[in-house]
Amino acid sequence: MGSEIAMRTVTNLQLTARGLPSFYHTILALRFPIDVAYVLELRYLLNHAADAYVKPAPSADERQFRKALAAAIDSFGIKNTYHYERLIRILVMIQDLHAAHLRASRIAEISLRNALADIRDTRAKLVRHGLLSLLATIFAGMTWLASNDPGWTIQLLTLILAYLTWDCFRSLPSIDEQPEVLNPALNEVLRSRVESLNWKRLIHKLSLILGYKRIPGLEVFPIDSHA
Repeated sequence: MGSEIAMRTVTNLQLTARGLPSFYHTILALRFPIDVAYVLELRYLLNHAADAYVKPAPSADERQFRKALAAAIDSFGIKNTYHYERLIRILVMIQDLHAAHLRASRIAEISLRNALADIRDTRAKLVRHGLLSLLATIFAGMTWLASNDPGWTIQLLTLILAYLTWDCFRSLPSIDEQPEVLNPALNEVLRSRVESLNWKRLIHKLSLILGYKRIPGLEVFPIDSHA
C-alpha cells in the first residue's frame, strides 16, 4: 500500500502517553487505501481506548477546547450525533494523553540535563582535586628526597597523596563514559517529543478510519481486499 503503516505494525501501537508519538506519527503518515485488517485494528484500538478512558471533570480550558474541536468537526460535515460525540471523546482523550506525554518528556529532559550537569561538576572536582593532590605529592616527595633522615610521617603522607592522585585520575574514564549513554537518551527524548498536534489532519484521518466520513473517489481500504 502507499503508506508507511506496513513498516509500523498497527498491532504495536498504544494509546498511552508513552505510545502517543508513535501513534500520532503513524496516523498522520497514513496514505489510503490501506488493508482492511489495519483499519479494523485501528478502530478497535481507538474504540477500546475510548471506552476505557475515564474522563475528568471538564475545566474552562477543556470546554474551550471542545468548542474548537466541535467547529473543526463541523467543517468536515460529520452530522451523526453518535459519531460526533464519539469523535469528541477520542480527541479529548488524545489531548489528555498529549498533555501527559509533554509532562513526562519534560521531566525526563530535566532529569537527564541535571545528570549531565552533575557529571560535568564531578569531573571538574576530580580534576581539581587530582591536580592539587599531584602538587602536594610532588612537594612531599621532594621533602622526602631532600631530607637526610625522613620520618615515617612524611613517607606515609607522600604515599597517601600519591594514592589520592591516582584515584582521582583513575575515576575520570568511567565518568567520561556516562555522557555517551545520557546524551543519546536526551536526544531521543527531544526527538520523540510531539510539541503540538495537527488537529485538522488528525480529525481528517480518524474520521476516515472510523468510517465517520467519506470522500468521493477515496477508498479507505480496498473493497475486494478480503473475501
